[in-house]
Amino acid sequence: MKTFPINIVLQDRLVILIGAKGEIAGKPLLLLEAGAHVRVIAPTVDAAVAQLAAEGRIEWLPRRYQPGDLLGATLVYAATGDAVVHAEIWAEGAASGQLVNVVDVKEYCNFHSASFMRRGLLTIAIGTGGAAPALAVTIRKRFEQEFGPEYAAFLDYAQSLRPLLAQRLPSFRRRQRFWYSLVESEALHLIAAGRQADMEKLTEQLIAAAAATRPAANLDIIHHQQAQTI
Repeated sequence: MKTFPINIVLQDRLVILIGAKGEIAGKPLLLLEAGAHVRVIAPTVDAAVAQLAAEGRIEWLPRRYQPGDLLGATLVYAATGDAVVHAEIWAEGAASGQLVNVVDVKEYCNFHSASFMRRGLLTIAIGTGGAAPALAVTIRKRFEQEFGPEYAAFLDYAQSLRPLLAQRLPSFRRRQRFWYSLVESEALHLIAAGRQADMEKLTEQLIAAAAATRPAANLDIIHHQQAQTI
């Protein structure tokens, strides 16, 4: 089944994990990194999950799933080894329009977690629609070797440029021209080499070039509503 990829904002949202061993055991830390409120429902948990609960970083209900437990959750993961419980969880979540993933039970999933890597603000996710998660992991490992820490530094630098560009390049088309020029330049190589002064000089040259080029008026009108997005 084909899926539509999205990046979901989980800041301060409730994510419920029912069962906390095996594949699910590694999810609390990833969810905490995304700012989620994590609640684990399981009679027993792995030592790492128990430690997170003891530190007050997650909530742990030391019991089995009960109907009504999914109230308020944005995402639900389940892996209990009990087919009857899985059917109950799916029925409750689906009835409430919630996103539910019962691990390794495709008919009880309306979303699939992607294998992903981060370099600061850069997130690269690889999904296989649940068909072969091992392939997604293998591809992710290749990307981890290809995309180094300079990508995180580049995005931090790009973020810091936005206020300046709003003043220097008020036209959407000029900002668009600048961003593509910057990305296609040697900027990443300069950052990787620690040549900050050269990076700033290059940036100034590209801003000046974008400002000097007169964009077509009709294109500015077309993109007026998008001006705050780039």
